[in-house]
Amino acid sequence: MRIWTVARRELKALFDVPTGYVLLVAFLAINAFLFFRTAYLSQVASLRPMLDLLPWEFLFFVPAVTMRSLAEDIRGGQLEVVLAQPLSELELLLGKYLGSVLFLWIALALTVVIPLGLSLGADISWSTVTAQYVGAGLLAAGFAGIGTWASSLSRSQITAFILAVVLMFLLILVGLNPLLVGLPPALAAVAARIGVLSHFDSFGRGLIDLRDVIYFLSLAGIFLALAYAALLGR
Repeated sequence: MRIWTVARRELKALFDVPTGYVLLVAFLAINAFLFFRTAYLSQVASLRPMLDLLPWEFLFFVPAVTMRSLAEDIRGGQLEVVLAQPLSELELLLGKYLGSVLFLWIALALTVVIPLGLSLGADISWSTVTAQYVGAGLLAAGFAGIGTWASSLSRSQITAFILAVVLMFLLILVGLNPLLVGLPPALAAVAARIGVLSHFDSFGRGLIDLRDVIYFLSLAGIFLALAYAALLGR
């Protein structure tokens, strides 16, 4: 399948350069430090501290992974060459997106050592942990859609990175409780539906709500559609 071929090449490209390993190590180190610091202060054997911080870590990690996906091909002129092959714009886009998501999921999979370590000294609910990782994977997929869209708009990876960070920050910001409390009830309800945190919170508690699953899948779908339109425009 051509989409899978593009995805494998994208994933391989991320691991062919030192930048991919640097991003991976930096994410794992920062995630572990923040988790154990928070868990030590709260004295609770739970993954909840990691889930609470994950959207903020993804705010920079995901754009750093996705910024090169299409911007590099556009800047180097390879996009026209690639599309001259028996490969459609949609297949290229989905392959690039899937490669980035797989890289993010690998990074998440490597954090499994944290709950495994916790299980050695405390009883933890693996059904809750599973739900939390499902939520983390969906958050990565939703944010990767935004990052891929930002990468489709510019020849510059830095511009794509900044654009993705700003948009993700806005989606996180509108879901913050202090902001929601200060808004009129009707406006607060709309902001909660748009914001990422209100949909991600239930996963942090170990609950899988179909509405939250649909939200993150829709988030990825909307921005992939916008990226597809941008590719067609080129």
